[in-house]
Amino acid sequence: MNFENCNTIIFDLDGTLADTAEDIQQALALALAEHALPPIDVRTVRFLIGGGERALIVRALERQCQDVNVAPVDHLADVFHREYLARRNASTRLFPGVREGLERLHAQGMRLGICSNKPDDLTRYLVSDLGIDALFSSLVGASPTLPRKPDPTGLRACIDSLGGTSETTLYVGDSETDVATARAAGCRVALVSYGYTARPAPQLGADAVIDAITDIETGDTVARSA
Repeated sequence: MNFENCNTIIFDLDGTLADTAEDIQQALALALAEHALPPIDVRTVRFLIGGGERALIVRALERQCQDVNVAPVDHLADVFHREYLARRNASTRLFPGVREGLERLHAQGMRLGICSNKPDDLTRYLVSDLGIDALFSSLVGASPTLPRKPDPTGLRACIDSLGGTSETTLYVGDSETDVATARAAGCRVALVSYGYTARPAPQLGADAVIDAITDIETGDTVARSA
């Protein structure tokens, strides 16, 4: 896959740039406790992430064999949001190669953005807490005015705010949802091989799979064909 005519790169966040699973697991455990349910281990939580807070709660309840039609899903999502915010990303770390890769792409003049299903406030706190906010010119998190991925509206808004086009944009994520989002927006898409997905990345239909953000090249590509 050749990215040589790419001048805009937009990233998913959880499972792509940052390993957020431990903080999410801890906040989720406190939310589940409100419904008198036991915590879910962090390894399992990795595969529940994606789609936003409400989707996380629904998957967690289903994992606990709870009827989501009678469970207080919205209340538990609010508890999760409060507890996750209170943690301020205490256990979250960038994946290996992320900082170096982003700094190199930024130095090359790439237009960099983030488009995530994580709520917008949590997205901005996370990017700031990780010390990578100066590398991005556009951050798009979930909000009441934007439908969540795989709807392409948020990704298109991020492209527009960066002054890019679909044809010259690469979207980098870790899941089948990210592939569907990029396809709907008319972008090329690469997946990281280490993300939060139960199915191996090469099976998800991306244009390329990379082992680290440092593998992204805008001239001769290092990414391997998916």
